[in-house]
Amino acid sequence: MNLAYKLLDNCKKMPDKICLVENVQKITYKDLYKKVSDFRNYLEDKGIKKDDKVLVLVPMSINLYITLIAIWSIGAVPCFMDAGFIKNNLKKNDFENINAIIGISKYILYSNINKKLRKLKIKINTKVIEKLNSNKELKIEELDEEHTGILTYTSGTTGKPKIVARSHKFLENQGKILEETIKYDENDVELSTIPIFTLSNINVGIETVIANGNYSNLGNSDSDKLIKQIEDEKINRLMASPGLLKVITDKCIKDEKQLEHVNKVFTGGGAVFLDFIEELKNVFPNAQIVTLYGSTEAEPIAELNIENMTTKDIEDTKNGKGILAGDIIGVADCKTIKTGIKEIGNISEEEFKNLQTEIGEIVVTGENVVKGYVGGIGDAENKFSVNGIKYHRTGDLGYIDENNKLWLRGRIKEPFFNIEAALHAKFKIGKTAIFKANNKIILVLEKNNDISEDEIKKEIDFETIDEIKYIDKIPVDKRHSTKVDYNELKNILKIME
Repeated sequence: MNLAYKLLDNCKKMPDKICLVENVQKITYKDLYKKVSDFRNYLEDKGIKKDDKVLVLVPMSINLYITLIAIWSIGAVPCFMDAGFIKNNLKKNDFENINAIIGISKYILYSNINKKLRKLKIKINTKVIEKLNSNKELKIEELDEEHTGILTYTSGTTGKPKIVARSHKFLENQGKILEETIKYDENDVELSTIPIFTLSNINVGIETVIANGNYSNLGNSDSDKLIKQIEDEKINRLMASPGLLKVITDKCIKDEKQLEHVNKVFTGGGAVFLDFIEELKNVFPNAQIVTLYGSTEAEPIAELNIENMTTKDIEDTKNGKGILAGDIIGVADCKTIKTGIKEIGNISEEEFKNLQTEIGEIVVTGENVVKGYVGGIGDAENKFSVNGIKYHRTGDLGYIDENNKLWLRGRIKEPFFNIEAALHAKFKIGKTAIFKANNKIILVLEKNNDISEDEIKKEIDFETIDEIKYIDKIPVDKRHSTKVDYNELKNILKIME
């Protein structure tokens, strides 16, 4: 088994179909196959071999997928880091077993801040891809289905960095789940910022336009370029984080513009509140809007088609139930357990039932759930077994209602999505953040908000907000430009705990 065979299959079935678009460059399946073959042979000549671990420092681009599939075809293992955390990860991670680096000039230069990476002999700049012309057939190494397909180095923002390993079989299963969830049409043209979903598009034969965004900070992307892409490339579906979609909707609302030809919008990777959903409906009036909930270790876990939200769902949101994540999908089991337990270990079915609670930490198991981390680092805190069946602890607080729909309350450390979701359901309130410090619940708003404190406290009658603070801009993560960076926020507010 080798996922590189997917490209070979599609090249035979649809050689002249456009596969990927990046700015003015368009590449068919036949062209992608040739470039992968050329690069694969080049990498092998440079000394990369089966089982080597190759650190990939390539941003979202056509070259990213040429690199990924070329590495797979050799039987080597591509290793990735979050684009927004390149420097942070290079400093924090050990990279004990990395054999080579493939990247763009800037990131290869960055890699020198890590002593082990600095000593590597094989460092390949993706610029070489444009110069290759070997005219050789693509050779694909046969692999065991459990052979590692991707290693992902986490940012370590919530503790010691961990390494997530996903096998070729795992990635294939994940692709099948996404295919069932997203329901592709062969004529779809998708604008995407999310690498794993773009990989799924390549595998099923969907044309993908790589969003002309700022991948080190998606919230600072150029709205005019993005809107022009959507119009010029006749894009009918979008797969993007709320942060990037906000860039598009803000500009369209300001210009009183609608993108009527878009018929599907998928978003996830952060909180999606009701006032933003109304903005999406305004800008994309003919689109089916779907939110996806998941994590690096389990994607997807839940989906919500906004059309299926009931009046009761909206009222429950206003009354403090949280964010509706929707139907549980993809995972074999999803439960909520008591919080505050550092390690769970191997437990019986009865002990597991005793851990379960109405509102608690979301835990999942299934074929699309990573069962452990490389070297076991993080396993004790993030994994546990029920009669030998491994579960993943998401670190998110949630609730499963009587219709088996999942509701989110936020991270266990910041479990206040119920307040934020209610505010966003009642007001158009802009960016918000809520946390607890020194036994006080503090709501943070941006200064351009003109909603009065009395009005807010009156509407939130299910929880006491002790303080409301205002700052110019609430800091968010660089990966999706969506999740609040609470450490940075507390630094800005000079809050000591």
